[in-house]
Amino acid sequence: MGSKNVNLSPIQGVDDVVRLHSVRKVYGNERNGVVALDGVTLGIARGTFTAVMGPSGSGKSTALHCAAGLDRPTSGSVLLDGREITGLSERELTRLRRERVGFVFQSFNLLPALTVVENVQLPLRLAGRRPKRAQVDDVIARVGLSDRRKHRPAELSGGQQQRVAIARALVTEPAVIFGDEPTGALDTRTALEVLALLRQAVRDVGQTVVIVTHDPVAAAHADRVVFLADGRIAGELESPTAHAVSERMTQLGAWADAPTGDLADGVR
Repeated sequence: MGSKNVNLSPIQGVDDVVRLHSVRKVYGNERNGVVALDGVTLGIARGTFTAVMGPSGSGKSTALHCAAGLDRPTSGSVLLDGREITGLSERELTRLRRERVGFVFQSFNLLPALTVVENVQLPLRLAGRRPKRAQVDDVIARVGLSDRRKHRPAELSGGQQQRVAIARALVTEPAVIFGDEPTGALDTRTALEVLALLRQAVRDVGQTVVIVTHDPVAAAHADRVVFLADGRIAGELESPTAHAVSERMTQLGAWADAPTGDLADGVR
């Protein structure tokens, strides 16, 4: 695993921006419900890029939603940027997400009537903050869209729309950016460009990024891959390669029914 494990070990890292401790999530009642997370303990160190992977139904999206304050665990604790969030009201959670969390989704979630600049400014306006032009221009330049500032989403390619979503996530200078399959709707080349942008944000400004993905190539851009299976942590890899990730996922039975061609495409 390597010496970096000191910074990334669950719950022990003094500079973990996200900590899940014994998190359990049951949908429905405890007796007959579906157990999505079964005692997950996980720490995410500040300034790192983490990918979360697992078979379908492993709990990876639920873990991300609980970590981001989008869903409440049935039991256990979640600390986000040093604050215990499991007991917060909906209003407090909304404010915390606006101020300290950035989101990048598979479907981009841009407002079609707004320009690139207006979409990027939106989180600041929702938080009651006056957008600073230099700050907005800077994040738009960082994602390579300075010449598209006045375009609306319908006038942009899918990759460009996801770049806008990344700029929107970066503009509030959040403690952590969560991505739920952020490259799932993109072709391979565009996906690599988006992943490079996320990697650059970690390297250049110390941003913390956590993504859920099914793609070994996407996961290989991370510092660390955490695997879930049946709602529990099933291991991790540091400095991962696409081949090593694919091999681990195969061991977890993630692609037992997948065509071999699909698997080969994933590790090219």
